Amino acid sequence: MILQPPSALPEGSQIIAGFADLPPKPPRSKLEPHRDLIRELLRKGQTYRDVARLFQERLGLYVAPSTLHSFVKVRAKHRKRSQFELPPMDLAATEVSPVLDRVAALKARPTASNSKPARFVFRENEPLTLTSDGGEQ
Repeated sequence: MILQPPSALPEGSQIIAGFADLPPKPPRSKLEPHRDLIRELLRKGQTYRDVARLFQERLGLYVAPSTLHSFVKVRAKHRKRSQFELPPMDLAATEVSPVLDRVAALKARPTASNSKPARFVFRENEPLTLTSDGGEQ
């Protein structure tokens, strides 16, 4: 192994320039050329199963719905979080109030006791005893 003096080593910009002539790597996914088509079909309400069927029928390209989902999920990671927002408070309150009213009515309703009668009687400082009348004393 021959060590070169530091002055003989190329600088960082020279190293990068040496790799500039490398060809770009082809896409790893067979779905990459159809990225815009997949996005448009999903925006129009098609399911992953529908898109897979369309690819099979029209393009002769077999792809599983789970593969489509993974393809979209990986590329969706780069979306901004601001796209996923809750609706404004005044709109949300008018839509949810009937649900809240129903929940409040259910909570206010008396509950029916369907518990079984106790088979054992507990008295402090006495052994646990079995009742003969199903817990009624």
